[in-house]
This record gives sequence, C-alpha cells and structure tokens, in this order.
Amino acid sequence: MEFVIISVGNEILSGDIANTNATYIARRLTKKGHKVVKMIVIPDDVDAIAKEVGENLESFVVVTGGLGATHDDVTTEGIAKALNRKLVLYEDVLKELKERFPKANEEALKKVCTFPEGAEVVRNDVGVAPGYLVENVLVMPGVPAEMEDVFEKVLPRFGERSYYEETLIVYKKESEMLEELNRVVEEFKDVQIGSYPKEGYVVIKFSGENLERVRKAKETLKELLGI
Repeated sequence: MEFVIISVGNEILSGDIANTNATYIARRLTKKGHKVVKMIVIPDDVDAIAKEVGENLESFVVVTGGLGATHDDVTTEGIAKALNRKLVLYEDVLKELKERFPKANEEALKKVCTFPEGAEVVRNDVGVAPGYLVENVLVMPGVPAEMEDVFEKVLPRFGERSYYEETLIVYKKESEMLEELNRVVEEFKDVQIGSYPKEGYVVIKFSGENLERVRKAKETLKELLGI
C-alpha cells in the first residue's frame, strides 16, 4: 500500500519540537513492505488540513496531531470538511471516557469524543483523545506515546509484504563512488538503493521484496569498489 503522512501542528513548523511521529510511522510501514510516498507538515488550520487530506486521498492518509481539547486542536474539523461529513458526538465513547477520567472537564471530553460521521473509533490506552478511522484516513493524537498506542492497534489491518534490508558502509566520499553506485542502481531497478553521506564515510542502504536481489546488489557494489 501507498501512504501519505500528514503531521499537524504549529509547534512542528516553528521548530519547537521534532517530527518524530512521522519518522516512527514511516519506519514501521516500510518494515511491513509498504511505501510512504509523501510526508507533509501543516499548521493547526481547518482549511489547510482539509486541503491536504482531500488532495491525497488516492493514497491511505495517516494524520497525527490536533486531537486535544484546546482552541487550536482543529484536526477533526478539517477531516470532516475534507470528506464532506458531519461532526457527531459519540455518546458511547463519551460515557467510557467519563468512567476512565471522572475528574476531566466534560466539555473537553465532548470535544475529543466528536468525530466525522461514520468514523470507527480506536481506543487510546495511554491518553484521553481516541484515534479514529474514516474512509482511507487514520487520525491519531500527536503525543508520541499516544500515537504509537493507537497506530500499533491499526497497523495489522494494512497487511504485510516481504521486505529485506542490507546496509554497507564505504569509507569514501560519495563523489568518489558515483560511477559504481550508478551502475548498480541501473542493474538492480527492483532494489531501492539509498546513499547517505556521513563524516568520513557513506552508508548505502539496499532494500526490496527479494532477499536474494537485495544481497546481490550489495555484493555487486562491493565488487565494483574492491572492498
């Protein structure tokens, strides 16, 4: 499956926090053999959320952030607008959260228990705000521990394809191995090959569905480089 990850939050755009959620989601999906085709960071703005979700519905869209009870938690409104669905208070979810959090403000609970009509709620066992699925969109809280709790509940639904990964460390500059690297990329079109320059060396990552081809690509580059 192909996925688009949308992170909502002014705090990410301002650099106040790192976008670790997108990294976590992408890594978990990749390990299951799926493909992340795009990552997007947008502000806490209803129209911006609706626009980005609406423009990426050809893929499965994963959204994190903006599900709390404060004034700038507007993700659900944006999702509803993108999908042209009404917002509905889920009384059963509200009842459950009242039992779990008896001292919580009721209006705050009502906000996090309001979803686009027809959404399937995913329980959040770490925090308050539940996640939910609606059409081909998964929406989750932005707090990393809460996001991970919800995401891991949903991840098995996406299925799994074979995925293998090998790495090679080359103590050269990237510019010193371009010819050899390009030859391998051309020969092994079924293997994804990434080159990541570091201080004093380059990490080459080979990944794909066929273990034999992944390993062969790695060995071919080693032979070409004489290492």
